[in-house]
Amino acid sequence: MRFQPVQLMLRDGRPGLVREAVREDGPALFELERAIVQARQGIVKHPEELPVDAATFTAQRDGAGLHRQDGTAFPLVVTDSHGALLGEASILRLSYRMLRHVGVLGIGVHPSAQGMGVGRALMDHLLTWVRAHRDPDGGAVTRVELCARADNPRALALYLSQGFVLEGTRRAFLRLDDGSYVDDVLMGLLLHVPGP
Repeated sequence: MRFQPVQLMLRDGRPGLVREAVREDGPALFELERAIVQARQGIVKHPEELPVDAATFTAQRDGAGLHRQDGTAFPLVVTDSHGALLGEASILRLSYRMLRHVGVLGIGVHPSAQGMGVGRALMDHLLTWVRAHRDPDGGAVTRVELCARADNPRALALYLSQGFVLEGTRRAFLRLDDGSYVDDVLMGLLLHVPGP
């Protein structure tokens, strides 16, 4: 199932576009990830833990299956009117047959675009797209899950507003640069779970 691009208006009045991510977005996605990691908020990586270049980053995305067109992955981006990436989100399905109905959500918004509605637009369209998708055999994603830092209230509020519920906490999971610890929370969203 292909995603049809959607125009949107950011909170600051700039136009944007939600569209499917493609392999050619690799270099821009790499720069987006670098900007998010360098901001040091809501992420678990250090800058030196990023791939060495855009080609390696893109190869890693390929290896994870984020560019497949077979319903394994659902990747979206938001761009501004000049084509610059403001954010990205994806759902990557688990590969084992008994877990194929589960999708793991990842999302990132450029620090300069946070609070502009990019994350909400990505979540709205991604979840709508996933709810509508059916595999040739009728299979579908019926559970979406994500992990989030407990010290990221903006992200947690977004996830809760989308219907995600807190399912567990990994206490003192992240060790920050100053030596303090932060919990990590597991959240889940059940979509169209069929009856017995």
